[in-house]
Order: sequence, then C-alpha cells, then structure tokens
Amino acid sequence: MIRSFKIPRKWLILIYGGIGILLILATANIILNRIIQHKVGEELQHLSPKLKISVSSIKSNLFASSLSLNNLTISYIPDSNNRQHQHSLHFSGVELNGINLLMMLFRHTLSINTLRLSNGDVNLDRFLMNKKDTAQMHLVANAPFKSISVNHFELATIHVWEHTDQENELLLKGNIGVDEININDVNEAFTINNFHFGAIKSSLSEINYTIPNAYHTLMIKQILMDSRQGVLQIDSARLIPQCNKSEFFRRTNNQPLYVESSIAGISILKLDILRLFDKKLVAERIIFNNPVFNIYSEAIGPREALSRSFLFIDLKQILLAIQTDLFRMIHSSIAYEETTGDQLKLNGNIEMDKLKIRIADSLFSNDDIDFKTFTCALTDIHSVIPGTYQNIQIKKLDFDNKGTLQATSLKIVPQYNKFEMGQKAGHQTDVVDAAISGITITKLDIIKCLQQKIMAEQIWIKESNIYIFRDRRLPRISSYKPLPVAFLKGIPIHIRVHHFKVSESTLSYEEFPKDGLQTGLLKIEKLQLSLSPFISHPTSSDPDHMDLHMEGSIMGSGTVKASVYMPFSPGKDYYISGAIDNLDVTSLNPSAENLGNFHVESGLLNYLSFQFSLNDEKATGKVVGEYHNLVLDKLKGQPKRIAKFPSFMLKHVIIPKNKDKSLPVARRTGTIDYKFDHTRFISFYLLKSLLSGIEASFTFGFLLPK
Repeated sequence: MIRSFKIPRKWLILIYGGIGILLILATANIILNRIIQHKVGEELQHLSPKLKISVSSIKSNLFASSLSLNNLTISYIPDSNNRQHQHSLHFSGVELNGINLLMMLFRHTLSINTLRLSNGDVNLDRFLMNKKDTAQMHLVANAPFKSISVNHFELATIHVWEHTDQENELLLKGNIGVDEININDVNEAFTINNFHFGAIKSSLSEINYTIPNAYHTLMIKQILMDSRQGVLQIDSARLIPQCNKSEFFRRTNNQPLYVESSIAGISILKLDILRLFDKKLVAERIIFNNPVFNIYSEAIGPREALSRSFLFIDLKQILLAIQTDLFRMIHSSIAYEETTGDQLKLNGNIEMDKLKIRIADSLFSNDDIDFKTFTCALTDIHSVIPGTYQNIQIKKLDFDNKGTLQATSLKIVPQYNKFEMGQKAGHQTDVVDAAISGITITKLDIIKCLQQKIMAEQIWIKESNIYIFRDRRLPRISSYKPLPVAFLKGIPIHIRVHHFKVSESTLSYEEFPKDGLQTGLLKIEKLQLSLSPFISHPTSSDPDHMDLHMEGSIMGSGTVKASVYMPFSPGKDYYISGAIDNLDVTSLNPSAENLGNFHVESGLLNYLSFQFSLNDEKATGKVVGEYHNLVLDKLKGQPKRIAKFPSFMLKHVIIPKNKDKSLPVARRTGTIDYKFDHTRFISFYLLKSLLSGIEASFTFGFLLPK
C-alpha cells in the first residue's frame, strides 16, 4: 500500500512564487538588457557629431553588470565636407565588467571594474596629425557622464597605423594595461590634476613614427614599461632624417638641424609616470647604452638652430624638463658638424648626478641645466678650431667628481701645409702645429663652464712642442689689438684661475720674410711660464694686477728670464724686467741671416738686463749689456755675400767688438723709447721695444730690420 505525499500549501506557494519571481527577473533582465543595449547604441550615436560609431552587436548582463560590444568602429571626421581625412579605430571586442549603474545615475560617473579592448586597429591620418585639430578635446561633450573611473583598463593586441593618400605605415603594435584610472572631467585636458592612474604596464614594438614637420623618423624596436617597478626599457632606438645630409637643408624648408642617431638601449629606473602628464621626465636613473649621435647644423649658432628646428620644437611640446639622480651614457659616440666645416667628435662615457634640465628655448641657456657632479672618460676627441683651418686632437680626456680635468696627448694640426694655410686665409696668419703631452685643471667648476665661466685652482700645461709659421709675403690685417688685460676684459668668457703654468716646452717660430728668399727660424727651448692670478674680469676684491714670469733658452744657448707686471686698472703702466745670460750670439744666425740680413761671425752675450714700462702709447726704459768678441757682417743680396765697406763699418765703428764691465755703465746702456703700433700683437711690441734699446746702445744705431 502506497501512501500519497501531499506537499503543504505554503511550500507550493513559495515554490511557485520563486519560479514566478525568477521568470519575472529573467523577463525583466531580457527587457532591461535590451533597453540598456538600445540606450548604449543610442548614446554612442549621439556622443558627438564628429564621431561616427558602429557596432555589429551589443550584449549586456544586468546581473553581472557587464557589457560587451563586438566589432566596434569609431571614425573621427572633423570636417564633414572633407571625409577623406579622418581617424578611425576598430576593435573586434570590447568588454566592460563591473559597471556601477548607481554611480552613473546619481554621480554622472562611469565606474567600471574592467575595460578590455582587444584586437584593435587604430588608423591615424597624417594630415590631421600635422594640423593638430583641438576639437578632439570636446568629442564626448554629450556623454551622459562627466567623469570616468576604471579599476583596470587593457588594450590587447593593438596595431596603430598612420595613413596617407598613398600608403599605410605601421606606427606601433603591442599591449597596454593601466590600473586605477580616474578622469575628473572628460571635457578637460589630461593634466596631472585631471587624470590619475595607479599603475601602467605595457609592451610595444616596431615603433615607426614620422615626427610632424621635422623631417625625421623615430624607430624603436621595443618599449617595455612597468610603473609598479618604475622601469622603462627602450631597445634599439634610431632617429633617421628623411633625406641625405647634402640635400637636407634645401629639401626641408631650411630646417637647421640634421640628426642621425642610434641607441642600443635606454634604461629609465624609478620613473614617475604621472609627472609625464606635466611634461616632466622624473626618474632615479637614466642610462643610455652605446648611443651614437651625428648632428649636422647650419652655421647659425646652436641656440638659433634649436629655436628654429621643428625637431626641437616638437620635443618641447612633449617634454619641458628632465630630472634624475643619475644620468649615464656608456660607450657613447658624438659627432657635431656645421656647414662651415667646424666639427667636434668624441667617444667615451659620461655621467652626471642630480641632473636637472629645463627645456626652454635652448638646451645651452645658462640657467637651463644643473647637476651636482659630472664625470667623464672620453677618447679620440677631434675638433676644428672655429674660423680656422686647424684641428684639435685629444687622445684621452678624464674628469672626476673632485673637479680634476686630465687631457693627455693633445695635438693642434693644420689642415693644409704651412704655405697653403695662408693662401686659404687670404692674409697673414699664424699656422700652429703643436704637440702637448697633457693638460691638468684642478678644482674646475664644470657648471660654471656652461655659463661661459672658467673657474679653477690651477691650469697646468705640461711639456709641449709648439711650432708657429707666418708668411710675411701675404697682406697683413691691420685690426686694433689691445694690451693683454684689456683684451681679456673684452672677451665674453669669465676666467678666474689662481695659477696658470706651462712646464718646460719648446717654441719654434719660423717666418718667411716679405722680401726674402727663404725662411728664418727662432727657437726657444726649455720655455717655462707662470701667471698668477689669471683673471679676465676682475672685481674690487681681487688683487690689482697679474704677475707673469717666463724663462727659456734662445736657440739652445744661454738663458732668458722676464717678469711682467700686468695692472688691472686702465691707464696704469705695465712693467717688464729681466735678463739674458751667456748667449752664444752665433746661434741666432738661422734667424739673423734670412730675416735680419746679417751674419754673426762670433760673439758671446755675457749679460743683458732690461727694465722698461709700457702703456697704450709707448714703451720707455733701458737695457744694460755686456758682451765679448761680437763680430757681425751685413749681408747684401744673397745670404753670406759680404759688402766690404758696410762690413768694415759694422765691425769696427758701429758695433764695438767688446763691451765688458771695464766700460762705464753709461756706455753699455741703451734707452728704450718705442711707440706702440696697435695693429701688432703684444709679443711684437715687447720684442721691438727691447731691440730699440739694444740699437740705441751702439754708436750709430744697430742695423736691424725695421
């Protein structure tokens, strides 16, 4: 016997009621989802008159608070009369999860837990990018929300293209993920006050971006960014001009900067991502690996070139400042060249601590760069001295964090032979060929150098071999040449060095005379020089003068010593004193025969002292000499052909054979009285003043060339 089981009435009511509620909810869900889908589709269509939006389907789930759109296409058409130029975006899938409807209804905030856009193609029109239309800032003016909050935003497998009338070019591809996005006002610019996010992680590759109006293309193999770890890694970056160097300025509307560069890798550590929205790059470390920079510029000066360059103008629009605790360039190669032929090339490592750069009108402005310490280890530096045909070569240059600069194996080399140099210049010029073993500068303030100020404890030029040639047959430029202190005050560079010195060096001066047949040579060996202090723009707290001391050996014979008192106050006289000891006068023949047209048969200059003062008008003073067995022959015509009567007068009447201490001082004294020619250098002034005193010491005057 089977007993029937009867469900209590109240349970039946609950069951049927529950099923009814579920049916109602399901029906309501379907209805509400359709309403939501319709409403979303309608809002998308009315978001902006400049946007054309289409989707193949919209799905929503009210219970899961999710919304998905398939094949979303957005076209931005700023000019309805010219639909040829437009930006477009297409995503095969768009997923919104965790939508907070209450926030949208009552706070006008689009609050989403996850927003994911996948398989996207973004097509950017080059014409519109160059035009820089500002209308896109107001594209969502009709949106039903004012602000946006997204816990996680993701762009998965995105391709960004740039299209023109002829072709499409891939700009980049990759993935981007951003957490905790907050936009306070969708109609305002994305500044740090209006746009916030917690973290960003991305992987982008095959970046190929043509910089608008700058005629350069930026290519990057890969960019990896992780803001939680504060890391930005750039692999294989290249900047390539759009035409070759010879045609660049003509084909680019006279853009003044041609930059070709490559960097194996850039590592930026502890990067503050949010500061990028303030156009500021702030990081703990910025490291460039194997950077190569080749810069070619019009000869208009670096500041003017930067202010006119679209490449630099676009950089300023992206970045206004750089700040880092450590900036380092490893195995760098830098080459700068101007259309005039001036150039600078160097290789090595560069490091700066606490670097701050403000990118204003010029990277070279006095107040736009600051750092705590600077170190470098550079090799194979090559440069052209501006306005000359001379090259500077430095084998190695080191600068440490104590302010010590060490340059080793320096050379100054003419670009042509010594006769061609003058022909190239078109006038008399000093052709310098020098080899300097090293230069050491201690306690150099490198930051002041950027402000055209050289401030150091000491500059020491080590053993050198300096050769100078001048062709007197060429025309001479008769420009005004001030005395040394006045010259230093007139230069824009502020020099303040406690001590400047030159170690034992050799100075050779060769000259081709205006009316001669061959050159004459004068050499000073074991030349030493000391100047203290070395100041170009003195102040009231500085000493009232500089002291210059020199010592050397003329043609390897005897010694010459001189001291020069150089006053800072205008109108005060310079004072020069010194002496020549034990000079074998025959050693002067290589210069005397070809430049002075006389030959020294014999003679020893035991002692010659000199004391004189000079100013802008003339030099006055005296020389006192002592010599033995001095016999000179005046040459006539070809070298070493002796005219009998002039030689007799020279040997026996004009220049006595001996002048020793047995003679009264008055008979061994010559008066210096020489008028200053401001078209000549100070070295000429000093030498001619000294020779005028020697000439005055002889009976009828010394037959030296005028």
